[in-house]
Amino acid sequence: MSNSSNPITPLTPAQVVAEEKQAAKEGFVERSLVAIDECADTLLGGPPDETISTRAAIDSEDGRGLSKAVGKIVSAGLDIFQKDHGAKAAAGDLERAQAEQKIVRSSGIA
Repeated sequence: MSNSSNPITPLTPAQVVAEEKQAAKEGFVERSLVAIDECADTLLGGPPDETISTRAAIDSEDGRGLSKAVGKIVSAGLDIFQKDHGAKAAAGDLERAQAEQKIVRSSGIA
C-alpha cells in the first residue's frame, strides 16, 4: 500500500508484462478459480470478465461513497496476502481479455 488515501500502487510496465505472462500460462485449476471469481463479481453487479480483486482496486481509486470505502478495505485486506494484489489482478484480467480478443479476431467471425 502506498498510503491511506491511495492504497493501490500502480505496477511498472515491466511488472505488468510479468503479471500478464503469469496469467497467460494459468492452468485448469487457476482458470476455474478465476471463472468463479468473475462470476461472483458479476453477481455482485460488476462487469463480466472482471475479478473481484480488480473491481475492488478500481473502486478504491475511482469509486464513490460506499463502493470506494469497500474497495479500499478489500484491497488493503488482499494486500496482506499478496503485495499490490489489486494491480496484479488487473494485469491478469487485462491479459485474459486481450487473449480472448485475439482468438475472436483471428477466427474471422467478428
